[in-house]
Amino acid sequence: MTTSTQFTDSDGISYKAMLPLSWSPVITAISSSTLSDWMDTNIYLLRALTTMETLPAEKDNEMGTVAAIAFERLETKVDLALTLLATLLEQKGSFPNPVSVNLSANAMEWIAEEGPSPNTEITLSLYLSKKIPQAIIFPAKVTHSKRMEGGLHTRAEFINLSEEMQDWLERTLFRYHRREIQLRHSGKTP
Repeated sequence: MTTSTQFTDSDGISYKAMLPLSWSPVITAISSSTLSDWMDTNIYLLRALTTMETLPAEKDNEMGTVAAIAFERLETKVDLALTLLATLLEQKGSFPNPVSVNLSANAMEWIAEEGPSPNTEITLSLYLSKKIPQAIIFPAKVTHSKRMEGGLHTRAEFINLSEEMQDWLERTLFRYHRREIQLRHSGKTP
């Protein structure tokens, strides 16, 4: 679900939506092994999300095969299990409240009631999709924080993202951008 909130469009392709987001200040320096673990997990999650959200190719002749039918059933069961898990976590309050987010390849902007101060190093935990009830973690530095109508508008630029993480983030944003354009052309609202 995208939003119409005004955000900076200077970062190229971005994804605007109401998404569960939390942040925490960095108290002590983040170790390189922790950063590496975060990047590996983020890449795994973005790959999994790509797999789950990619529409299958036309199944002309193979749809009738027993293996294809069994695979489709298995995929449906996994999707249902993930949806139920996400719903359970949401009901238990495990997800932070959704806020208006603008995610780009280099930064994230959001509007919430409260936020960090400028020049603060933080970790952002973003739940990009209900299909994956685990947060993607971004180390970042707050570059802007201003009170405005609707809440506190905050911008944080990502720091220490690995090249592979950057690549998968850009792919994800491009896929969402392409999907939004397709929906607009078909007359549906994203």
